[in-house]
Amino acid sequence: MARAKQPRTGKAGGRRWRSWRNLLYALLAFSLFQLLGQGEITWPATVAGKIGDSLRDYANRPGASWREAADKLEELGAAREGHPVPEFGISGRVVRVADGDTISVLDRNNTQYKIRLHGIDTPERDQRYGKAAWDALSDMVDGKAVGVVVLGKDSYGRTDGIVYLGETNINLAMVTAGHAWWYRYYAPDEHLLEAAEAAARRERLGLWATPDPIPPWDWRRQQKYGKP
Repeated sequence: MARAKQPRTGKAGGRRWRSWRNLLYALLAFSLFQLLGQGEITWPATVAGKIGDSLRDYANRPGASWREAADKLEELGAAREGHPVPEFGISGRVVRVADGDTISVLDRNNTQYKIRLHGIDTPERDQRYGKAAWDALSDMVDGKAVGVVVLGKDSYGRTDGIVYLGETNINLAMVTAGHAWWYRYYAPDEHLLEAAEAAARRERLGLWATPDPIPPWDWRRQQKYGKP
């Protein structure tokens, strides 16, 4: 039976193998030198530290894209949480409370804006506890002067924003009192709302006083498709 031919590495492959072999011998020799002279081998930790320092310096350079993104998120977070109260994109009087998470604000130029409270979702008017949520928001802001931190537009063309009455974050207040859900799908990074909902659940405040309240997004789907 003929012997199978062995693959040929060629001159370049042979040179690479000799280079790696020589490096390995050098590392073994240096390790033995350290072990005999110092009683331990320390060079791997030193090399790893140098590499780590270089990587940190590169990642923390002023122009690093991740730093720019983080700085922007921090800036937006400070504006949204309002310590102190941020500058408002809209200021005016609340002339209508449509439901527990939507209001209309009339500014000094008689321009009216429909505001969807960012990061929260309340029961619909026809849903259980829907009127209670509407009453709660009405008691807080109806007819009063508010400021709105504008975050953009929602899919219905409403202004997406955080509403302030004085220094009170109304979006957060609605969740804190158990009148609204943290709308995690659209505001996954709003951790103040997340914590407020968890506290309201524990204390069984507002809509959490009843067992297993139906989230409004599930209720809307049931109304549209006729199934849970």
